[in-house]
Amino acid sequence: MHEQTGFAVAIDGPVGVGKSTAARILAANLNMIYIDTGAMYRAVALYNMRMGTDKKDAQAIAASLPDIEIAFTPAGSVLLNGEDVSADIRNQAIADYTSTIAAYAPVREKLTAQQRQLARSGHVVMDGRDISSQVLPWAQVKIYLDADPRIRAKRRFEELQAKGQPAEYARVWEETLIRDERDINRAFAPLVQTEDAIYIDTSYMNLDKMVAEITRHVERELRV
Repeated sequence: MHEQTGFAVAIDGPVGVGKSTAARILAANLNMIYIDTGAMYRAVALYNMRMGTDKKDAQAIAASLPDIEIAFTPAGSVLLNGEDVSADIRNQAIADYTSTIAAYAPVREKLTAQQRQLARSGHVVMDGRDISSQVLPWAQVKIYLDADPRIRAKRRFEELQAKGQPAEYARVWEETLIRDERDINRAFAPLVQTEDAIYIDTSYMNLDKMVAEITRHVERELRV
């Protein structure tokens, strides 16, 4: 049994589909709380990278979890053991490390429990890969965003360029395929579209249209 409180919008989908950006804007527009679950996994990755832990050492990663505290400020900054790491977790090295450790059951169990606790704080928008299926199966609105892999890779490549981070499209394309394979085929909490999730193909949608489409479904449920 999962305790149902408040109102939740769960947005799932593969890497590079625009989940986080759309979720953040949606939450701001509807005066809801945005919970960046990806940032939580990245914070775990950052802690272990700083400790020099091999990302393939699942036991060492699991052993580190009691020493990790993750929180968000009201402005949305990510705190790792009290330190603002919002900027430190946004690079390709962290993304690569995160993709591996996010498949480990102890990591997902710890963060899933915290995400459920955060969702009890009121009206929330939460994005990730297993929000509808595992984290908030009671969410009133479930959205599954998707897009052609090549378009997702292009979006990710352009995002990295805009941030001034070095990137090669060929590598971003390869990483997109690798992360899709990991997310879909991992044994614990894989990426799936639940039967009650609304499927939205964003391949040829700009951000405004994407947010408008999601908002339409959320507002309809809020009126019920």
